[in-house]
Amino acid sequence: MTECWRLRPVNQSDIAGLHALACQPLIYRYLFDNAAPECEFIAKRVTQAIANAATPGLGMWVLEGHSTSCAGCVELRPYPLPNSAEITYLLHPDNWRQGLATRMAWTAITRAFASPHIDYIVAGHDLPNTASSAVMRRLGMRFHKNVRYPLGAGAEYILHRDDAGPMPRPALIPLP
Repeated sequence: MTECWRLRPVNQSDIAGLHALACQPLIYRYLFDNAAPECEFIAKRVTQAIANAATPGLGMWVLEGHSTSCAGCVELRPYPLPNSAEITYLLHPDNWRQGLATRMAWTAITRAFASPHIDYIVAGHDLPNTASSAVMRRLGMRFHKNVRYPLGAGAEYILHRDDAGPMPRPALIPLP
């Protein structure tokens, strides 16, 4: 059976599932600087994401299907550049190489650009994380600047609402 995916806004009951996902070694290797995050850290991120959702275009959404309630998530949170948001995404390794990270991110970006408050989306990755870099390029993002992360060199990419974006457009994942 083909999985039928949907994104839904995060809530406090997702903390345990997101923590379990974040504790996957292939996830925390880059996203959490090679150390499994504490549950308190995930709880704070969820609480902040719920508060951020009061701003149109921002929030966190959980990816679920019929066989899993937390296969991944995508978040848009404030970024220091005016009228901008930073996007992060994580996906269970069992679901890699299916285009889901690109689809989740594009769904969130499309929603953000529907808001007049968001003109830019920024994403970053550790240089060795070539899979995340590939997602950013598939989204039509362009190199913005070199950055330094706790594990070393990284890069940030940026997408403006008037940029062409991905071609072809990824299918959006249903989002209420």
